Amino acid sequence: MARFSVLMVAASTACLAASCVSAAAAESDVKKSAPARVEATNDAKIKKITLTPKAAERLGILIDEVRADPSGRRIVPYAAVLYDLTGKTWVYISADPLTFVRGAVVIDTIKGDNAYLADGPPTGTKVLAAGVPEVFGTEVKVGH
Repeated sequence: MARFSVLMVAASTACLAASCVSAAAAESDVKKSAPARVEATNDAKIKKITLTPKAAERLGILIDEVRADPSGRRIVPYAAVLYDLTGKTWVYISADPLTFVRGAVVIDTIKGDNAYLADGPPTGTKVLAAGVPEVFGTEVKVGH
């Protein structure tokens, strides 16, 4: 009976050790497959966000671009505009696929679904048009 108890303790210890290793491996896999990578930029208050394709799909990410009306005024979709807690306005610029950096804009006028810019990125710049609040939450670590 004593031999049986020793074998049971040894078997239990082996199982616990295996499950700890398995849990550590699973945690490591989660870190490797994080839905977004957040990196520093030259501005300590602004981070560069890179999403995985799966995260972009889940968030319904859409990219548009800064357009110009016939008079040359720059336009972005109003859905692309982000207001921070101080009321400053931003858009997420996408220089690389699934990578976004917040850039300041100054809104001149809002008409319907369009925001006319007094200042901001040049015409043709790709901007995030859907998923903006989620990317901002990732940048400022809401829920982390």
